[in-house]
Amino acid sequence: MSQNKYLRLEENYSTEEDGFELSEISNKSSDNLDYGLRNRTSTGDLEDNEYLLDDRKRSIDTENLENSPIPMVAAAVSVKDDPSLPCTTFRFWILSTVFTSLGAAVSEFYYFRSNGGGYSIFFVLLVSYIVGRWMASVLPVDEFKFYKWKFTLNPGPFNVKEHVLIAVAAGAGGGSAYGTDIIAIQDLFYNQHPGFLMGILLLLSTQMIGYGLAGFLRKYLVRPANMLWPSNLVFSSLFSTLHGDVSDTQDKLKFFTITFTLMFVWQFVPQFMFPMLTSIALLCLIKPFNNDIVRLGSGYQGLGILNFSLDWNAIGQPGPLYTPWWAQLQFCITMIFDFNTGALNETAYKEYGPVYLSVTFAVGYFYSFIAFTAAITHVILFYGDEIWDRFKASRSEEVEDIHCKMMRNYEEIPNWWYACIFVFMLLTAIILCDVSGSRLPWWGLIIAVGIACIMVLPIGIIQAVSNNQVGLNVITEMICGYIFPGLPIANVYFKCYGYMAMYQCLSFVSDLKLGHYMKIPPKAMFTAQLWGTIVGAFINYWILQLIIYAKRPFLDGTMRDPTGQWTGYRSQVFNTASIVWGLIGPGRTFGDGSIYHPLLWGFLIGFLAPIPFYLLHKKFPNAKFNLVTIPLICNGLSILPGTYTNFIITGLIASFLSQHLAYHRYPKISFPEWWGNNLETQGERCFKSQTP
Repeated sequence: MSQNKYLRLEENYSTEEDGFELSEISNKSSDNLDYGLRNRTSTGDLEDNEYLLDDRKRSIDTENLENSPIPMVAAAVSVKDDPSLPCTTFRFWILSTVFTSLGAAVSEFYYFRSNGGGYSIFFVLLVSYIVGRWMASVLPVDEFKFYKWKFTLNPGPFNVKEHVLIAVAAGAGGGSAYGTDIIAIQDLFYNQHPGFLMGILLLLSTQMIGYGLAGFLRKYLVRPANMLWPSNLVFSSLFSTLHGDVSDTQDKLKFFTITFTLMFVWQFVPQFMFPMLTSIALLCLIKPFNNDIVRLGSGYQGLGILNFSLDWNAIGQPGPLYTPWWAQLQFCITMIFDFNTGALNETAYKEYGPVYLSVTFAVGYFYSFIAFTAAITHVILFYGDEIWDRFKASRSEEVEDIHCKMMRNYEEIPNWWYACIFVFMLLTAIILCDVSGSRLPWWGLIIAVGIACIMVLPIGIIQAVSNNQVGLNVITEMICGYIFPGLPIANVYFKCYGYMAMYQCLSFVSDLKLGHYMKIPPKAMFTAQLWGTIVGAFINYWILQLIIYAKRPFLDGTMRDPTGQWTGYRSQVFNTASIVWGLIGPGRTFGDGSIYHPLLWGFLIGFLAPIPFYLLHKKFPNAKFNLVTIPLICNGLSILPGTYTNFIITGLIASFLSQHLAYHRYPKISFPEWWGNNLETQGERCFKSQTP
């Protein structure tokens, strides 16, 4: 689900050999299923089974039932599917609109607040489940007809597929869209006022260009079993627990209730009673008033060396319970403006002097340069053959796991759908850049989107297997700064389209993988993602304009809010980046003669760094040198200047316990077999007779 700016998002079981239950797939025809309220041949849905192919309105043959070859997926994703479950129901449209609107409003509101707040996708999942079940119990079940179209407000029990789609829509549009930063800084700092139409089209185009790219990556990032997208596995147990049989999920619900209660009570300790537990800096406990010690040991102001946390808000930041251990290990090692022309005032710049970076920021840029080029080399070396084979193979020739076979029940989205979105939004972006005063020419926008197109596959592969994404924001800023020096607004447009095209593309691909795991019809997933994005864009723009109109002096820095509640520092940071990279330009900061010029060697180092580990892997294939991922190591190092570090050590410990120790030492742990837990019959006391 899309990050937008900070919000973003299957069922259970491995084989009997792994100690888990393997459920058979129903062979019932989709035309004969009972929805619980009535036996219907209609889904009560708008599509009325149009998502199913005519010759595939049945489930997979179970004689040769299999499971995913990836143990993590086999243990977290069900091989059950009911192809006839309604998806884009009346409940979906109402709840997705409500939760997307609420999330977009809350996220945009708190974007300008000093006390930041979040809109959790888990809130959406749990509350929408309660409301969805309530709607299923009170809405009328009568079917309405309009010509050949049939519709009902209540097609049956609230099911897992519409629940997933509600979460996808809320994840797509329930955050603060990255493009709102452009609107904000143009209005607050450059005295430019994009109108309603331009603002909406900007928010939509910055996100939907990436959607157009996503469709062409399905055979590389969605269908392959080894592209597991670990963050999606988190939701599998939750969905299966909420929608599975009570007898199968009772223990999970009990465990969830106990854990939730204990965590709820405990959070009062680090958040209210004993805040020091959020960041336990051992070095500072020894010598608390030493600045050098603070720089080394503080989790808020330093590198976080020997810093621990007992606050799950900090521990859970890197996703230690689902991010692979090998990925976690590598990640944790790691006055001059002319307001009339919008360009650099050379005289004022010379009087003020050059830009100087702190050591940590300079080093952070160095590692981000390495990560960028290392991502290309790493993917070519370790995944190049697989990419080429899939490029040459037709759909019928692809190697498919059980989930791919099950998804063949549903009609796939043709590539021309994605192509139309991509072309239309690209043309929209070109027009916007021309009429908005950005001073970014059409060919500059093509370069920005071209960078995203080139980098989306290598970065996507790394994210799919490691749950970590190498960012493009610094690189796009730098490239634009070299091509269009002295133009800050052009720089933010270039960065937004170049970075967000890649980011939104991978967010949509992640949603497609979630739909792949949950057996959501691709057309329904496509509808939910676009609907959430459209609704979120309108709400984002509306709330943004209300806040700027009411709180402008506090946001542009001309006045300080006496209550301390409103601040424009996030937009000011975005604006500062446009000045450093666009107005002043990397040519001055990193050019010949600059003290930061040697940092550019990071690009060459990144190209070469993965090669030794690839050669070692070829020489010693069992030594796991293929798990040494230079882009992840450098990406972890590059984020240190801009983030708290109190999560690193404790998060690494949590990851070691869950993803390494428990995963490898107890891979087949299950409840002991007894009279009421017979593995052979999946718990039933029904045995096949050995006599004919």
